[in-house]
Amino acid sequence: MALDMASHLYTIPHQRLHFLSSSSSLKPHFYLSFKRRMLQPKSSESTVLVRCTTQSSTAATQNRWTLHGKSALVTGGTRGIGRAIVEELAGLGAQVHTCARNETELDNRLRDWNRSGFRVSGSVCDVSDRAKREALIETVSSRFHGKLHILVNNVGTNIRKPMVDFTAGEFSTLMSTNLKSVFNLCQLAYPMLRATESASVVSISSVSGFVSLKNMSVQSATKGAINQLTRSLACEWAKDNIRINAVAPWYIKTSMVEQVLSNKDYLEEVYSVTPLGRLGEPREVSSAVAFLCLPASSYITGQIICVDGGMSISGFFPKHD
Repeated sequence: MALDMASHLYTIPHQRLHFLSSSSSLKPHFYLSFKRRMLQPKSSESTVLVRCTTQSSTAATQNRWTLHGKSALVTGGTRGIGRAIVEELAGLGAQVHTCARNETELDNRLRDWNRSGFRVSGSVCDVSDRAKREALIETVSSRFHGKLHILVNNVGTNIRKPMVDFTAGEFSTLMSTNLKSVFNLCQLAYPMLRATESASVVSISSVSGFVSLKNMSVQSATKGAINQLTRSLACEWAKDNIRINAVAPWYIKTSMVEQVLSNKDYLEEVYSVTPLGRLGEPREVSSAVAFLCLPASSYITGQIICVDGGMSISGFFPKHD
């Protein structure tokens, strides 16, 4: 097809199309770029030059959509959204290290991934503990020879209760798990991220960082802080070509929300405020995370992308007029 197009002159009313090769040897893959040149000042006829690029240009385009040769750390990667992220990144060619608190669960998942052909390693770590975060980064640095292309801060938890009923311990748990871990892991991983000269950090936030949700004041505070940390670091680390973004889900089908969504009346209320009228799937979050890690998103930084079926932008939209 490329040879036919390059060797013939195709005429469209008022236009002449010239197909030119950018090399003496035409390749089977090409794209078309158009440039219109007027032949005469008063003529409605024009010429469109169509240039066929070489295969190297196609390869460069394809490389924008792969993570081959990239290293990644995903926290909390054995279940739910974290598991989907690990599998998405590994499926795109990345070499991934993940962590979890449960050693048995981690070992079982690593065996599953190994059978699937994914390049995934793992270690036991509770990211709410600073000393264990430091040990995790040492492990990752050793495994990836001091360079880390992707950091995904996935770990997070929630305690649902009125704000006045929170204990000091519960407040500390949410702050340490949701916010301190993100801040400190970014801080610890910074030398490895900078060493790659092109890195991406993605944190899992929540729509609670944008809108008010019942009995989630403390969790919302941690997610709002992650959103602003994302914006601040995006500007601060831009000089190092490290992009910082976040993904903010609404209700996703994971074990974390099974109990609250087992109430059918509550579930119907969730559907009623979600324009798409359903829960999200972990893979619908992981695909957004993966995109933000790909070279194809190289001009996106400081953004918080809601993966929420439209919940965060939904106003009063009654089913009955």
